[in-house]
Amino acid sequence: MNASSRLEDYLESIFSIEISGEEATVTRLAEKLDLTKGTVTSGIKKLVRSMMLEHEPYGAVRLTEAGRQRALTIYRRHENLSFLFTDILGMKREDACELACVMEHAMDERTEQKFFALGEFFSRAKRHGEEWVHRLEQELENDQTLPMPLAMRPQGKECTIVRLSCTGPLRIRLLEMGLVPGTPITIENSAPMGGPIITRIRGMDLSLRRNEAASVWTRIEEENKPER
Repeated sequence: MNASSRLEDYLESIFSIEISGEEATVTRLAEKLDLTKGTVTSGIKKLVRSMMLEHEPYGAVRLTEAGRQRALTIYRRHENLSFLFTDILGMKREDACELACVMEHAMDERTEQKFFALGEFFSRAKRHGEEWVHRLEQELENDQTLPMPLAMRPQGKECTIVRLSCTGPLRIRLLEMGLVPGTPITIENSAPMGGPIITRIRGMDLSLRRNEAASVWTRIEEENKPER
């Protein structure tokens, strides 16, 4: 975590302490961030110099208007991401919060808006009982059908090409070889020591280099989909 991300964590934690009705003291902040009081004091001094905080010696820490706006932005991102990870992806709350803490600092405003729109769209659809939500939840629970690179597939299992992750000349080359999304493909043999992968596609054998097979994303279709 870089320095600016850590300082944003300070602001978010102070905001969280304030809305819980407590005073944001150095001791309370150190407990919440799991840091020493000396480390917290150093961070607070930096935020005071940046006009984000007000702090009298031995007194409570208070957000300035600029600090409060920044804290609210990070807090909002954290809550929205946590909601997506728990309610849509089914992650445990603790794991969701940890991942949100990592992502919230790197996200720009436009990306945040898209995540927020995604969460709202999903929530409305779930409230209205739309059928695709049920299908999505089933897909999220069935990791056997998730796409993965062809290079990671076992031999003998037929799968379907869903996308190519490469660009430029390699993408053109793969498409010309017939590796088109929607096409069934099977690994017939995988040479050791990073050698080529022999696949079966459209009734013919096709040899692929490892980097080529890693760019071909595939999915195993369910043979018997569960009844709803």
